[in-house]
Amino acid sequence: MFEFESIAVLRRFPGLALLILFIVLFSLFSVFARRFLSAANIEDLLAGYSFMAILAIGQAFPIIARGVDLSVGSNVGLGAMILFDLNAIFGVPGYAAIPLAIAACALAGALNGLLVTLLRLQPFVATLATLAAYRGGVYAISGRQLYPEFAMHSIRDPWIHSLEAYVDVGRSLGLGRLMKFPSIPLSFLILIGVATAAQIVLSRTRFGLDLKTVGGNREAAHLAGIAVNRIQVAAYTLSGFSAGLVAVILVARFTTATEAAGTGMELTTIAAAVIGGVSLQGGTGNAFGPMLGAFLLGVILIGLTLMGISQFTQQILTGLILLGAVLYDRTTWDHEQAAHARNG
Repeated sequence: MFEFESIAVLRRFPGLALLILFIVLFSLFSVFARRFLSAANIEDLLAGYSFMAILAIGQAFPIIARGVDLSVGSNVGLGAMILFDLNAIFGVPGYAAIPLAIAACALAGALNGLLVTLLRLQPFVATLATLAAYRGGVYAISGRQLYPEFAMHSIRDPWIHSLEAYVDVGRSLGLGRLMKFPSIPLSFLILIGVATAAQIVLSRTRFGLDLKTVGGNREAAHLAGIAVNRIQVAAYTLSGFSAGLVAVILVARFTTATEAAGTGMELTTIAAAVIGGVSLQGGTGNAFGPMLGAFLLGVILIGLTLMGISQFTQQILTGLILLGAVLYDRTTWDHEQAAHARNG
């Protein structure tokens, strides 16, 4: 009985256990990892995982619809290369190149949705195929490959550069002389805006309700008159849109685009989303959970790095964390189904 009640509490407050775990791990690394609490390290955490959190929030939409988007990393690379080519090679100013790159990624996401709905492919198969196709597209359009003189070229467009700005909190509050405060990267502020907007969409709009209904029971959603295919395509489009935002942020941060941009991000974003309470069974999830999940992974990986733990061990740990989150999700779902069966 206690086990069922505990699970019910965690389901009712999905971010509670995650928040407690985040605080505990943050506190432990603050004690045992040197320089973990330094202003420079906090800045690295915010800048290095804000884009991953944005991508995880986008990933939440197809997962809530009982799908998955394995192509997000390749889509990020595609958007980054499109932005680089438009600005560096064709001279398109940043204020025009940025929305074009984001739109291209959103269209790539919509294509994933069409493959799932019109061709009735399994989301895993469809997005695994586009993962390879989009990555191939990155190499095909790479200005660094087509024009070797651009291999070492750095983007200098002020519109793109402005996205790598930082807000000096200490100076703004007049406390800079007392202690060193971490500066807040603009990408983190963009993340807060994205998370807030996504949460409103998921919890306050008809689309959010329909999305969760489709993910929870597709047949019931169809009988209720919900445009199931349209909802699914929209979910993958939003995932692609988030990949476009991340592509722009990465190009602004590194002032260039490489063919490897975004590689491996799909695993981390799925892990962050599932850790954040987005159920792989569909129908359940919010926006702030994946954001916190991404920073939890960031705290763990950065903390382990500062403690001298090898990158290979960190990759193993990331996989184990994802496995644990999936097992927890499956266990709680099984318990909920058993509870429903007993009650009715």
